[in-house]
Amino acid sequence: MNEPIRAADADRVVQLRSLSKVYRLYQKPLYRFMDLFGLCPPGSNYYTEHEALADVDVEVGRGEKLAIIGRNGAGKSTMLKVITGLVKPTAGSVEVNGRISNLLQIGSGFHPDFTGRQNVFASLAHQGVVGRAASDLFDQIVQFAEIEEYIDQPMKTYSTGMCSRLMFSSAVMMTPDLLIVDEILGVGDAYFAHKSFERMRELCSRDGTTLLLVTHDVYSALNLCDRFIWIDRGRLKFDGDGKSAIALYESSIKEQEEQALRQRSAAKFAGAGGRGDRLMKRETERMAQRRLVHLLIRSRTGFALSSPLAIESIELTFDDGSQTALPVAQGAPEWHLLPESSLGPVEKVAGRPCRLLRATGSIYHKAEWIVTVAGAREVERARIRWHHRGVELVDVRIFTPDRAVLVAGELPAGDGWQEAAFSRSVDLAHQLDPQKQIDYGTGLVRITGVQFLDEDNREVVQARYGDALTVRVRVHVAKDLGDRHVTFVLGFWRQGSAYLGTVYDPDMLLPDSEECVIDARLDPVCFGSGTWYLNVGIGMTGIYERSVVKYFVTDNAWHHMLAGWIQLRVTSIGGADALGCFVVHPATIHCVPVATTPAASS
Repeated sequence: MNEPIRAADADRVVQLRSLSKVYRLYQKPLYRFMDLFGLCPPGSNYYTEHEALADVDVEVGRGEKLAIIGRNGAGKSTMLKVITGLVKPTAGSVEVNGRISNLLQIGSGFHPDFTGRQNVFASLAHQGVVGRAASDLFDQIVQFAEIEEYIDQPMKTYSTGMCSRLMFSSAVMMTPDLLIVDEILGVGDAYFAHKSFERMRELCSRDGTTLLLVTHDVYSALNLCDRFIWIDRGRLKFDGDGKSAIALYESSIKEQEEQALRQRSAAKFAGAGGRGDRLMKRETERMAQRRLVHLLIRSRTGFALSSPLAIESIELTFDDGSQTALPVAQGAPEWHLLPESSLGPVEKVAGRPCRLLRATGSIYHKAEWIVTVAGAREVERARIRWHHRGVELVDVRIFTPDRAVLVAGELPAGDGWQEAAFSRSVDLAHQLDPQKQIDYGTGLVRITGVQFLDEDNREVVQARYGDALTVRVRVHVAKDLGDRHVTFVLGFWRQGSAYLGTVYDPDMLLPDSEECVIDARLDPVCFGSGTWYLNVGIGMTGIYERSVVKYFVTDNAWHHMLAGWIQLRVTSIGGADALGCFVVHPATIHCVPVATTPAASS
């Protein structure tokens, strides 16, 4: 993870230092009651502890717009509750300077039996605003929320979207020093979400309000926020620019699936499933005398290597001087190859028997073994012999089942067979590092370049609405691609909105050539003006016609999905396309007298 971003003392609004929050999960409600008086004994028979936040350091400056992303249960909302004072931290310190306005839960602070008017005035009074000032703010709040005809109705009659409108409007009309928003905008319509984003942007730029935004709509947050932090399992994994944060976040979804597969394989190797009681007991006793470690050799980018990597042998040396060796071509009893590995069959490379980490054929571009270690021995060193003519670096990681890294190294490309040894890491707290991945798929077809071309075939980075534009995609086709019928898709999504445009061919035939050029001509460009991002995908034919379509990061039907954040700026030639519209659709329009209108056929 990169170093936390620091704010100057005078401009610092939020500072979290070594922040941790541990919740107790009680076995019975009675134990929770006993613990209120300090009478609950410790131990797993009474409660277990869940670390929602672990040693988090964050500083946020005045006027910053910070997006907080992560999967459900990662600790995002807990961090916001600690900042607002709703939850006390278990360890560490929290410093907040300024008035806070928070939207952590729909309906919080608003009574369902009171009318919208009563709730707004009560909220203003709670913040010290009464009299004429409250009346003036009330008018602005209702006007922004656009629920005038319902304002004197009980809030229990409001829809979820109406509640979020009124709560958001009440929060942002006060010009707070710190505005905290937790997913509340996800329940509104697209129009109000756009309006709310503009209001938040105005507060930050004009009035110096600091924004903390928790959202799963990471792409819309990219347009609003200039800084992202990614939290995973209570730990701060990344603090920096939005594109890098989103790439790491999406890659973590694939990593989480890989970890689940690892655990499933480890359980299979560690268990004696299906055996009799006596054999199972004997196997359990034997397993108690050994441990498991993982040895992983993977592409640095997470995507397919440009050429195969040949692996001849791997040796592990332990702290007592003993060793375990794997001749990769032959295998070894203590070494169990995970089924998600992309190793080819045994063959000879430069005269030596080996197996190849293939450049195509799997979405998991790695070779991974589970190694059984007898007794209390600890891995001290790994030695690997390999051969790789590619251009990429290849990672080597040895780690425990809970992802604590023991050994880390890299295999560079070069001529001939190479050999290197990697020693045990000093920092045993280091976790298996996530990959900042933007390329996904099997690599059977590889996207090698993307260009925008204007009418005169010149490369451009922007286009005018109504002009012609060609998107040129260069691809490399692997020799082992069987069916050359593929799905080709261009996904355009608009910065700061949920708008998405697609150019799609479900059954495109690739020519019988190793290198191909795909030209997609948009004539005319109909996207509304603004910044659009382009993703490019090539996969099996009919990829979207399947009964179940996986999330692209774990879908082996894709040959190459490039989530490349390629930007295209569309400029306006008039006012219609600049009003937040997604597309101005071409059509033939004419007007005639009613008497000349053809009757509609029944």
